[in-house]
Amino acid sequence: MTNRRYDVAVIGAGAAGMMAAAVAGQRGLRVLLIDHARRLGEKIRISGGGRCNFTNRGTTPAQFISQNPHFCRSALAAYTPRDFLDLIESYGVRWHEKHRGQLFCDESSTEIIRVLKAECEKGRVHWRMPCTVDHIVHADGQ
Repeated sequence: MTNRRYDVAVIGAGAAGMMAAAVAGQRGLRVLLIDHARRLGEKIRISGGGRCNFTNRGTTPAQFISQNPHFCRSALAAYTPRDFLDLIESYGVRWHEKHRGQLFCDESSTEIIRVLKAECEKGRVHWRMPCTVDHIVHADGQ
């Protein structure tokens, strides 16, 4: 392992981890994305029977339980299902709605992995896979 300095370390290269790392990187932060798996996006790959239920049109704050009910309201307003659809459509991913607003890839869940990986590459995210995190050190305010 190198002694590089990063602004952000994201532990877990699933859908949320890759998206968080990509956005942070595209905002100019130096990002390290760490995951224990040998293959990228294993849970994405098997989700939705291999077609990936990647979002839901009917997502509202009512589906979330939180000590701060306003958090999910602001988060859902800041990045909507339509925003994610615009992203994947920009990569040519075709999708369909199954029932009750559940959206799936027409082809394969690997398309979502491809999009998220490409977004990480745009943000110059550094990867460590497979890698186990044993401890985290906070020193000198870093």
